[in-house]
Amino acid sequence: MTATPSLSPTEYFGFDGAFLRKLERLSLAVRRPIPGPAAGPRRSPRHGASVEFADFRDYSPGDDFRRIDWNALARLDRLFLRLYSAEEMTTVTLCLDHSPSMEFGEPAKGLTAARLAAVMAYIALQGDDRVTVAGWGEKVDRYVPAQGGRPSIPRVWKSIQDVMETTTTTTDFAALRTMGAFRRGAGLSIVFSDFLTDSDWRSGLRSLRGTGQEVSVVQILAPEELNPTLRGDWKLRDVESGRDVEVTISPRLLRRYQEELEAHTAAIKEFCRRQGIAFVQIPSSISIEDVALSSLRAAGVIG
Repeated sequence: MTATPSLSPTEYFGFDGAFLRKLERLSLAVRRPIPGPAAGPRRSPRHGASVEFADFRDYSPGDDFRRIDWNALARLDRLFLRLYSAEEMTTVTLCLDHSPSMEFGEPAKGLTAARLAAVMAYIALQGDDRVTVAGWGEKVDRYVPAQGGRPSIPRVWKSIQDVMETTTTTTDFAALRTMGAFRRGAGLSIVFSDFLTDSDWRSGLRSLRGTGQEVSVVQILAPEELNPTLRGDWKLRDVESGRDVEVTISPRLLRRYQEELEAHTAAIKEFCRRQGIAFVQIPSSISIEDVALSSLRAAGVIG
């Protein structure tokens, strides 16, 4: 990656306080009720539409203090949290492609993916959801179990940074078919990738849906991939397969490339539309502030 391992997560992501305060007014978009493991902001389908008291549990650091039962504290000198059957916490899984192709671009696609994932994590954790981080390429090779509460933000950010500063071998969407072995139950999965692969991305995304996950897709491409400026004779190397190819880049070839890229993007969009998956394509060079407050909201990834 272009960033050095010595950077702290705050320096690595480069967010300032004013931007984070804007994020606190946002939430991750969920298009259908998702049952979760504990009290939280999402409406559960299991107990109807009304918010009904269900149970108590011990208070943990980072829990919403507004749910503390103060009468129980006065009687028992212990902190308990009131749980409501119609509101439950969602687990958000950030699925980060950290294959070699994600290192391409200026800034690198992987850095943009990391910053976007950090935005999603911040929104989720400050909104009482839980966040899991999964790094994948040829397989799911990094997995950080669910963290909850605002105090978890630095740890989750560091996990995202660690994943994206470590490169795996190649992109294989079949890796997403194994996510059920790491975590079970419904939730929200957000997939970050450039989708530049010969692997079957359809079956990978479909398998996530099959495990009860609501899925959002963020495709990240470098400016040079969206609008190539190369001309003349070149030897190009596939960074994941290691194969070299000699090409003469002519206007005709560039037109063919643009047609293929547009067809590939259209196929992903159409598949996502049919599957009820939110999709957005992001240039790696775009301002994260613009993305978080406009593109992701327009695509239905955040609300």
